[in-house]
Amino acid sequence: TVVIDAIRSNSQSVSGNKATSWPWASSLDEYSRSTCKRSLWRYTVNVRTGAVSKDRLTDTQSYFGVVNPAVSAQKHRFVYTAIGSLGSDVAPPQGIAKFDCDNKSTDVWMPEEYEFCGEPMYADRKMEEGQVAAEDDGYILSVLFNGKTEESEMIVLRANNISAGPVSRIPLGVGVPHGLFGCFSSAEETNWGAEEIERRAKLALKMESRGNMWNEVKSDFSGLGLRLDDMEEYFGDMM
Repeated sequence: TVVIDAIRSNSQSVSGNKATSWPWASSLDEYSRSTCKRSLWRYTVNVRTGAVSKDRLTDTQSYFGVVNPAVSAQKHRFVYTAIGSLGSDVAPPQGIAKFDCDNKSTDVWMPEEYEFCGEPMYADRKMEEGQVAAEDDGYILSVLFNGKTEESEMIVLRANNISAGPVSRIPLGVGVPHGLFGCFSSAEETNWGAEEIERRAKLALKMESRGNMWNEVKSDFSGLGLRLDDMEEYFGDMM
């Protein structure tokens, strides 16, 4: 048996045309008419017969579902998502929810009406030697956008007590695009210094500036839309 948990989109709920320029929605009504209804479902596949059954775990408007990476592609109990503030009605991602797939209970934290959380990211809690962590014995990180100040914060919640709210809020001093994807890593390869961060930022800007050239076919072009001399300049020792 294969079990798959997924956020399912229902495009039939979209009644308006989705705009192609920013801002593509300036009111809740515009957002709800141009955005799909999303809910968390569990699909169970019988690999012998090919039969598939489905079960809606929650009808809450859900986005960016994640699990503890330690149980990724394995049996898990908890799914963390960003959720709208209007229950089953379509609304932008705002709060953080933890769904218990065993008993279908939900633990939710909702910020102020002008604050909006992005994707939840699971981070392990450092354990003492010999300790075994429970599936939810860690932290949930999310970038929260403040609509009043137009600046963002990194918030930290205990994964086993989401409704208690953030245990830490770290102002970033800038506005991070709402809905930006991310992940948490404690690996040494992400411990970059200021020089390395600046180099990678320059690479990202270079790639963005060449975005309209990606479909050009020239002998000195890479698949990234960068010329070979650009690759040497920005990738450096990674090549």
